[in-house]
Amino acid sequence: MFDLIIKNGCIVDGSGAPRFHADVAVKDGLIAEIAPHIEGDAKEIIDAAGKIVSPGFIDVHTHSDGCVFSDDTTGYNHLEAGTTTELAGQCGTMAAPYYGEYQPTCGVSEEEYKSICESYTSFFKYVESKPHGVNLAFFAGQGNIRGKVMGLGEGTPNEQQLQQMRDLMAEAMECGCLGFSTGLVYTPSVFAGTNELIEIAKVANQYGGVYTTHIRGEGNQLKESIEEALVIGRASGIPVNISHIKVIGHHNEGKSAEVIEYIEENQRAGMNITADLYPFTGGSAPLASQIPPKYLTRGKLEGVHALRDPELRKKALWSIFNEYNEFESNIYSAGFDGCLIAGTYKTPEYIGKTLGQIAREEGRDPFDVCIDLLDKNDAIVQGIYFSQNDSDLLNFLSRPWVMSGSDWSDYGKPVDPETRAGGHPRGYGTMPRRLALIRNNGLWTLEEAIYRMTGMPAEVYSLPNIGLLKKGMNADITVFDYAKVDTLGDYDYPFRGNTGIDYVVINGGIAVRDGHFTGLKNGRIVKKAK
Repeated sequence: MFDLIIKNGCIVDGSGAPRFHADVAVKDGLIAEIAPHIEGDAKEIIDAAGKIVSPGFIDVHTHSDGCVFSDDTTGYNHLEAGTTTELAGQCGTMAAPYYGEYQPTCGVSEEEYKSICESYTSFFKYVESKPHGVNLAFFAGQGNIRGKVMGLGEGTPNEQQLQQMRDLMAEAMECGCLGFSTGLVYTPSVFAGTNELIEIAKVANQYGGVYTTHIRGEGNQLKESIEEALVIGRASGIPVNISHIKVIGHHNEGKSAEVIEYIEENQRAGMNITADLYPFTGGSAPLASQIPPKYLTRGKLEGVHALRDPELRKKALWSIFNEYNEFESNIYSAGFDGCLIAGTYKTPEYIGKTLGQIAREEGRDPFDVCIDLLDKNDAIVQGIYFSQNDSDLLNFLSRPWVMSGSDWSDYGKPVDPETRAGGHPRGYGTMPRRLALIRNNGLWTLEEAIYRMTGMPAEVYSLPNIGLLKKGMNADITVFDYAKVDTLGDYDYPFRGNTGIDYVVINGGIAVRDGHFTGLKNGRIVKKAK
């Protein structure tokens, strides 16, 4: 007897091959059979007539490593979007190893956090002992590696410190990390030089890892920042992925064409280069990360407290608008009216308002509003920044080397869909919106689109036994209506969910039924194939 049979569906198997009609049988968490007509009993049968049956989607850029500590985390928001596997530990930040940065929102006490995150070894031991809603794989965050060895400040590592970094990178890869990530606009990653990154990359490359990078500049310095990533790739031999590729600053509109040509020129020369994106023009990041890093060298909270000083605050504001080629803040690229407060730790009354709007309502300077909000919320404020262009987004989405990453985290209990603001629509809608944009703009065939969301990321990151609908593969399956798939969420109502995603099967269990999370937590930890 099979555990599950999905009947009458149109199979898009994740390889890029033409679709075909067949049934899919599942037993013991694996795909047991794919055939035109599967006979036999099953504990459950899903009728997928008129629907697409594909591998579960792979979200190659998330921050869900920070959500593994709470038993209430389910990942329902990603599951309801068709995602079954997430790649976490992005933008240079992972939970381990602990180097002094702790957020009280993570779900455990600071002492517990320190113990769990003492090393990659202790972190993996912990996460492998817990149930998860989705499959999770991890990158080693270069910020954690540098922070552990050198703290939060500036400086060039000596040979002893470099060796400590190499050793930490080796431990991460031995534990099963996929490679390492950087967030070169965030403290302390921002202080790392190119040569330091090359040395870490060499170790990751020895294990077959990938370098995925939030580059130093995504606006005025976009091409130069990509050039640095490729220098690291050439010098170390490691494949390079550009995280959430984009163009920020409306004054930079059209820059995608130059960047695409540069990347593809290097691909033709033999370099292994990919990218990922989320299909929204509003970006999101902690509000504290919009302060120039040189003011945060003692940590986000102490840095914000220091900015209570009016003179230091004036200097920080001057830096934002006059030193943007050194550090391009979204406050500069989007303006105060383009900076929306999406989440706060202690002051929910400001959610859904821009810094400019709050300033006008309260008769205050908008930068004072920014710093005071951070101060009141222990530096825990999430912003959305409207500084991108639709044309550049579609231009990147049209390239065959661009995968999909939400740049978001797992949620816990479902949120009322009519809740106003408090998140980003990419937290629910990245995968459905990507498919809708591809369909509505005729960018790719469905087979090509699904390959870039399943088979391709499995190949790029050496993810074992996922990404394809094939006998013997893990039964991670998404059933959807391609004509209807889209997201309902927007920046005002980010929790409204999606349409067209009917069923999601993860490791053989049904996690989404008729578009809604079932409560099943059947995910596992995915480690790099050796």
